Amino acid sequence: MDPVSFKSEKAKDFVSSFYNNLIKKTPSLFGAIYKLGDLYSSTSLPSPVYWANASYSDALQQYIEGNRFDAVICTHLYGMEAMTAILRKAPALIPCYGILTDYTCIPFMAETKLDGYFVPHDGVKQYMVDRGFREDCIHVSGIPVDARFSECTARSSARSALGIQQDKEVYLLMTGGIGCENMMGLCDELLSTLSKDSLIFVLTGRNDIMKRKLDEKYHESQQLRTVPFTNQVNLYMTAADVMLSKPGGLSSTEAAVVNVPLVHVNAIPGCETYNARFFSEHGMSLWAKNNKHAVQLAQSLTHNPANAEKMRTMQKKFSNPNAANDIVMEVCGI
Repeated sequence: MDPVSFKSEKAKDFVSSFYNNLIKKTPSLFGAIYKLGDLYSSTSLPSPVYWANASYSDALQQYIEGNRFDAVICTHLYGMEAMTAILRKAPALIPCYGILTDYTCIPFMAETKLDGYFVPHDGVKQYMVDRGFREDCIHVSGIPVDARFSECTARSSARSALGIQQDKEVYLLMTGGIGCENMMGLCDELLSTLSKDSLIFVLTGRNDIMKRKLDEKYHESQQLRTVPFTNQVNLYMTAADVMLSKPGGLSSTEAAVVNVPLVHVNAIPGCETYNARFFSEHGMSLWAKNNKHAVQLAQSLTHNPANAEKMRTMQKKFSNPNAANDIVMEVCGI
């Protein structure tokens, strides 16, 4: 359930549209708001974010009680804020847990009060303890991903399933919420640099406008192919020689679990900056300064198998393919 839907469907659509437009059109403004949020969090005063989500807490509480749930797991700050408001009124209502899906503790998290938190690594746990969270309620689990990403599929099998030639050098681009102009710049750089035997797959998700623009611009290219929303992302990652992506917390974790060499590019200021920093500092990705640099880094992985293998080793070391199962076991007390 999207927690904001308990306010109204109109509110849910507004919040989603506002956020998506903010990161697509004015990412620097999002970064500025993120910094302001950090500053506000240091005051220990309830934030406007808390009060906005507390406003639908009665409806959420009725839903929980009406369905007689045994526990609540929140994967977003908004749900954690609403549950905090509920538990302040009815502390014995139901156990509630939060999952942090970025490699940092985002602004306003400190004003939530839940029974437990699941975090991606020890650094985030220490950060939260330093800011007043009880150490015994923070569990280092890693970020949970769909089980398909932890399936041990051979690259050749993934390529066969997707109809990709086995002898091609394959570059995978994950767009996330990135603007179309930035994606075109990256595609231009790749096409002008890579050999003619290379293939570029751009996963555009549900961004139909971006797909149409890319198809219109590159319709004559034999190298670049766009892919709309698909439930085979794990296969595309497995089939790729290297993946270029924004440093979203979930998509980056999926890449690490699949074990695909990774280049981070076009980070939105804020939590994505922390994600890229964590991955690059731990050898799990390379962090590009711009599109040209991204292509250079991608080729340093495709043309040097030792570099790629070293990165895969670090991804295995710092990711947990079983995070979802570990979280459920902890919540259920197994």
